[in-house]
Parts: sequence; structure tokens; C-alpha cells
Amino acid sequence: PEHDENLELPVEELLQRATVHPPYGEQVIDDLTPEEADAFLDAALS
Repeated sequence: PEHDENLELPVEELLQRATVHPPYGEQVIDDLTPEEADAFLDAALS
């Protein structure tokens, strides 16, 4: 990049790219098997 080039995006651009996270209890990884889900939960809680 050139020395005077700003690598930060404008606020408007950031807001357009933003997505809303689902509520805490609804955050899931859809393609996990039950065994993978159990292993993930065990790891997250340890």
C-alpha cells in the first residue's frame, strides 16, 4: 500500500457489512454430530 493509503474502512461500510448475532441460546453449529457436540461442549466448559 502507498504511505498515505488508509487501510481502515469507513464507519458506514463497516455498518453495512455487520450482521446481528442470534440470541445466546440460539447460537448453534448446525452440522455437528451428537458426539461432536458433546466433545465441543466438554471442551468449552473445561
